[in-house]
Order: sequence, then structure tokens, then C-alpha cells
Amino acid sequence: MSTHSVHNAALNRQTGLLRSLVSQDPSLANSPDVDGRMPLHWAASSGAFDIVQYLLDQKADVDRADNSGWTPLHIAAQGMNRLYASSSAPERTSIERTTRASHHSSKSRVDIGRLLISRGADINARDNANQLPLHRAATTGSTGFISLLLKPLEGSPKPRLNTADRVGNTPLHLAMESAHAEAACLLIEAGADRTRENLDGEMPEDLEGVGGQEQRRAKAYVVERCGKRS
Repeated sequence: MSTHSVHNAALNRQTGLLRSLVSQDPSLANSPDVDGRMPLHWAASSGAFDIVQYLLDQKADVDRADNSGWTPLHIAAQGMNRLYASSSAPERTSIERTTRASHHSSKSRVDIGRLLISRGADINARDNANQLPLHRAATTGSTGFISLLLKPLEGSPKPRLNTADRVGNTPLHLAMESAHAEAACLLIEAGADRTRENLDGEMPEDLEGVGGQEQRRAKAYVVERCGKRS
């Protein structure tokens, strides 16, 4: 069987097939595809908790970055959409299966994130855009994942709330840009800097973002819950 089949099995949540392949060749647990993604990246992307656990037990590298600098924790924080949009993504078995996986992935990716962190994943790993997993969780508005990163396991490093990416955006900028008000409030309450400017001189709550009524509601919610920016 080809290496590509291992990534396909991880993506399609085919636990039996993946176990069979890795048992025949243990090196497949750390085999990269053309974009530098291991089966662990694809399993984290599709919300396949059992496969993630199995691969870690087979000594898959918990912090291996792909060609974009994304670790499996970045992938879990982002969810499935980025990898599925990739031109090199293994083929899904059906559109319906993709839809079901997307619905299931919201909760399971938090569980996967918790497992990755318990196995030593770096919560402050930076990708090629200088973004942390917290940036990715803020972009998608995953309050469960944000809460996980803000309260890591005992002994883990503290999250870097105000790290700027290569265009100066902090996780709070990205939450506000996408009008994820609840996510923004979690970050603010944890100590995120509301006055930090990106490279365009914009503070998080001043971003135009998605615009319209949705953006206005998000800004109003943040002020009501967290008070006005000082």
C-alpha cells in the first residue's frame, strides 16, 4: 500500500486500515505527504480521536510542522476546512461524509487538542505566518478550543495572548475581524491587549471585519460584557 493510503485512512477515519498499515510499517506513523503533513495532521483535521491516540502511541511526532509550519495542534485548533481545501488533500469518500465529519469535528477537535497537549504539544508553536494555535482558534471562534489553550494542563507553558502574526494581528484581532464576540471576550478576560495595533495601525475593535450588522453586534457585545476600551 502507498504512503498516500495512510493519509487517506487518517482523513477518512478508517481506524482498522490505518492500524494495519502502520503495524506492517511503523515508519508510516511519521510519513509526510507532499505538503509535509503526517497522518497525525489529517487525523486531527477530521476529528478522528482514536486515530490520533493510536498514532501518538506509535510515536508520531506531536509537534511536527507541515510545509506551512502548522503542527497537529494548529490543525485541531483550525478545524478541517483548511486541509480539505488543499489541492493535495486525499480524496474524501463522499460529500455527505465530509458534512458529517464537519459537524462531529467541533467537539472532537477540542478533545484532540487536549490529548495533543497532554502528550507534549507546544501551545505556543509558531507557523510560517507567526501564528499560534490560539490565532487559529480565534479565527474560527472556537470558544471550547480557546478555553483549552487559555487554561493548559498544569506544568504547561502559559499561552502568549498578544503574539502578533506577520501582519501584526493578535488572536484578539482575528476574533474581532470575524465577529466572534464570545471568543473575543474570552481573550480579553484572560488579559489580551485591546489597544495593540497591527501593522495597519488598527486596534482589534476598530477592524472593519465582516462589516454590517454582524460586526456592529459583535462590537456591542464586547463593550457590554467587557466594558469600553480604556
